[in-house]
Amino acid sequence: MEIKFFLFFALISLMLDTYSQGEYVGNDMSKWENAYINFYAAVKNYPGYRVQIFYESGNYSKNKALGVKAKFYSLYPDIPAYIVYQEPYYRVRVGNFRNKLEANAFKEAIKKEFPEAYVIRDNIDLPMVYNPKDLFK
Repeated sequence: MEIKFFLFFALISLMLDTYSQGEYVGNDMSKWENAYINFYAAVKNYPGYRVQIFYESGNYSKNKALGVKAKFYSLYPDIPAYIVYQEPYYRVRVGNFRNKLEANAFKEAIKKEFPEAYVIRDNIDLPMVYNPKDLFK
């Protein structure tokens, strides 16, 4: 809960800083949009969940991981996928879910294509709540 308050106030301070510098003119929302995008780009290692769809070691495991990632992107192009190497295993993890409920729902949705998928706790990229292009029209 403390992290959410900190992130909220950090975003507000970025936006107020942009406004207080006199750069806001009329309907020009590009400064606000840039502050919003920069805020989400700066937040890394936010605690959350991902769904792991591949886990293997040995010969050609990297190539297999790349193949699984490509297959996933062909089915779900809007969901981010990551290849993680922790010796000696290659893993493919997908999504940036804030809570376990969202991750489990997505796992159930992809169960047919990836039957060995399971939810793991991981540090995620903070997903945007709103698409800035839609928010600042």
